[in-house]
Amino acid sequence: MAFAITCPLCRRRIADLTDRCPACGGDLGALAGLVELADRHFNDAVRAARQGRWNSAAEHLAVTLALNPADAEARQLLSKVRYHQDPKTLPDRLWRKARARLPYGERLPVQLPREAELRRLLDVAGRRLAARRAG
Repeated sequence: MAFAITCPLCRRRIADLTDRCPACGGDLGALAGLVELADRHFNDAVRAARQGRWNSAAEHLAVTLALNPADAEARQLLSKVRYHQDPKTLPDRLWRKARARLPYGERLPVQLPREAELRRLLDVAGRRLAARRAG
């Protein structure tokens, strides 16, 4: 887990977190403690996920992301944990997200179609895309 660290006192980027800022000499002990706490929760989340304790992993990742919202590894692991928490609703959630974000989403059916209907919709979309690229 990598932190992008900037000294809160002098605003210089710090390559490696120490107890004192190498540029201004400011005390970074509290910041180092937060980094250590986030690392500990991330490691606990990894252990819990490996054991299949998905709710516990999600809780540890929530703490990790509260301490470091920019942690891409924690976000990636959280998406995997969320999938395992409730895999039956994932397709429906992705369908709702697609309807909300796609420019033509309002033309899609409200509910996730059955497999045959979904294949037909994908074929139609593929033909439209091919026609646009050709024309």
